[in-house]
Order: sequence, then structure tokens, then C-alpha cells
Amino acid sequence: MSIGDKIRQRRKELGMTQTELGKRIHKSSQVVSNWERGYTTGITAEDLQQLGAALDTDVHFFVPSSSVHFPWGLMTAESTNGYLRKASPDGRLKTLIEAYPRLDEKSKNIIEAIVKLSK
Repeated sequence: MSIGDKIRQRRKELGMTQTELGKRIHKSSQVVSNWERGYTTGITAEDLQQLGAALDTDVHFFVPSSSVHFPWGLMTAESTNGYLRKASPDGRLKTLIEAYPRLDEKSKNIIEAIVKLSK
């Protein structure tokens, strides 16, 4: 599921329109629509943070894969709702370093945005 799909899913779960979400994050409904349709691929760390707050979810919710290694921990999708939770520590940093070059550009941008948010 893409970031846009997750934005749309969560927005609809909350019964929110694109216009309402746009107002909450200080963006136009067109920007929200472009994110949801995948037309805009570069979502900034600030935008992810605002989306998380507006949609009452964690920034990690928007990560497109079901199991992602981050510098601070392995994140895995819960089976019931797709939200991410922290798993037990293991060789996380090594795994991240090995996997990072094979990630698509969108995934790399998301990881970099999340790392910036954690500082």
C-alpha cells in the first residue's frame, strides 16, 4: 500500500474530506489529492509530521512496506490495522545498512524524513 493509499484510508476512517485534511495541515485539497493519487512523490518530513498529527496516527503509519528496518528499531505491521509497532531489537543497524541501497527512492526519502523527525 502506497503512502497516498494510507493517507486516503486514514482520512476516510476519520470521515474527513480532502479539504478538511488540507485545512488541518495548511495545504490545499489539490495537494492532498495529488498525494493520495501518487502524483506528488516528495513528501517532506514536516508534511509527514503534520499528516500524522492531523490523522491521529504515528508517522510510521505512512511507511509503504510491512516490515522496515530503521536505525532505532525494526518496525512491523500489526495484522489488525496496518499500523506499525516497534519489535524487539536485533541486528537492526546492520540490516538497515545492507537493505538501504536496494530501496526505491521514495522509501529512502521516507526513512530520511523519519530520521530527521527523531532528532
